[in-house]
Amino acid sequence: MRQRRLNTLILLTAILMENLCLHILYKQGILTQGKNAILLFCSSLTFGIAFLFSRRDGNDADDRSDGKSLPAWAAPALLTAAMIGMAFPYASFLASHRLGPDISDVIPLIQVACRRLLAGEYPYSVVTEFGWDENMTYLPMHWMPMTIAQLLHIDPRWIPFGIWSITAILLSYRTAKTTGRVMQIGGSLLFFSTWLMIFIFNSGFFEATVELMMAAYYMIFVVSLNTKNPWWQGAIIGICLVSRYSLVLWLPLYAFVLLLEGSRRQLLVTVAVSVGVVLALYVLPFMTRDPHLFTDGYHYYDKAALFEWTHLNNDGKPSNLFAGTGFAYFFYTRFTGIPVEQRIALLQKTHLFASIGVCVVMGVWYYLKRKTLDYRIFLMGSFKIYFAVFLFFIQVPYEYLMSVGNFVSVALFCELMRKPGKVTTSLQVTS
Repeated sequence: MRQRRLNTLILLTAILMENLCLHILYKQGILTQGKNAILLFCSSLTFGIAFLFSRRDGNDADDRSDGKSLPAWAAPALLTAAMIGMAFPYASFLASHRLGPDISDVIPLIQVACRRLLAGEYPYSVVTEFGWDENMTYLPMHWMPMTIAQLLHIDPRWIPFGIWSITAILLSYRTAKTTGRVMQIGGSLLFFSTWLMIFIFNSGFFEATVELMMAAYYMIFVVSLNTKNPWWQGAIIGICLVSRYSLVLWLPLYAFVLLLEGSRRQLLVTVAVSVGVVLALYVLPFMTRDPHLFTDGYHYYDKAALFEWTHLNNDGKPSNLFAGTGFAYFFYTRFTGIPVEQRIALLQKTHLFASIGVCVVMGVWYYLKRKTLDYRIFLMGSFKIYFAVFLFFIQVPYEYLMSVGNFVSVALFCELMRKPGKVTTSLQVTS
């Protein structure tokens, strides 16, 4: 019991530190760029490692039999009320922060793609509507859900808000079904407070990105890893792959674990479904018309990275490399003897080797310890560790990317608070 409480304290502290590093410590000048970035990375890494050693003895994280539990609907109802309440200041925020390519081209590009899709046109044609030529590089699930906003004639930023809110409420309900009173409230509180920290301290997250929607995808992905339903896992893996390819280097570790567990059928079905999703949403409708679509988009990110590395603020520094996140600042400041392009290339290689390397190390560790491990705990924890490394070494460490990692931590914590023996056969919210 004492060990379990200590581990829970470590996990909660790590979530708190992630929030502080993202929104307060660097922005308020309490920590320097380097110290804040390293503390954020260490907090994320600590969460993942502590998660791996959680609940392997099969004990319940919380006991519902003590008669102190609330009705399962109570906590998600409170979260629903809180998000509805926040919809009013959120609406005021949107009204006072207009959209436009002169502010950020992310959502305007998405709007162009949505209009083209609804008009039966090719969404990935060169965008000329802004007065200059620009490539549309976002993967389909990064922009296609926003067609709802086009149909309803509403601000597109309501769509990520709605998708994330529904996802958080469902995950809160899922947690409340199998935990005691503290975590029933705690899960909802973690989701809401993490969202609220962004709204208060980092509102640009909502103003110019659709990252709440990306966070929702990865929150559902975390839940899917705690099930044995290959259809759900395949579907959400496919959706993640055609929204942003962050998890692609971790997938071989996922396959390796399922093979060691003898879950070959589960792996085959998952692969088939995820490939089917990628084919249906990306390859067949779009890449068949332009086979170079993916590679062109990938190379475009190299150009975008070069722009970010050479776009200096009033202090003579690249703003998004010196926002308190990531390790890109180190390569920018320490390898001044080589051109910026070579510094970016060096970081890209480091990023690739670190991401693959951490997966290899975790794979070897799992092979040696697999008889004492719950493979679902390992999959969830290993993804958090991989994601922490992936984000730390990414070539442009945008704050909004790091916030997705924070929501992953919250989703993981809520899944951990469920009974360890509770293996659902689908992404159901009932026990």
